[in-house]
Amino acid sequence: MTTLVAGRGNLRLVPAIRLAPPRRRNPVSLVERLELWADRRRERRALLGCPDGLLKDVGLSRADALREAEKPFWTD
Repeated sequence: MTTLVAGRGNLRLVPAIRLAPPRRRNPVSLVERLELWADRRRERRALLGCPDGLLKDVGLSRADALREAEKPFWTD
């Protein structure tokens, strides 16, 4: 999904960032732990798909994104 934004006298499409409420990070059941792991995996894969400009906007480099994506899903 993309969003239309204005910048420097022109319009451009940029990836939309979906903001979700923070999830509880202390899972107490197996189902919650599996959901947490699935969320981590999904977020890390999404980070890999971000263009360099978007990563720069949030204060990350491509190397930071790669380092985060290489972590196993069970580590924070």
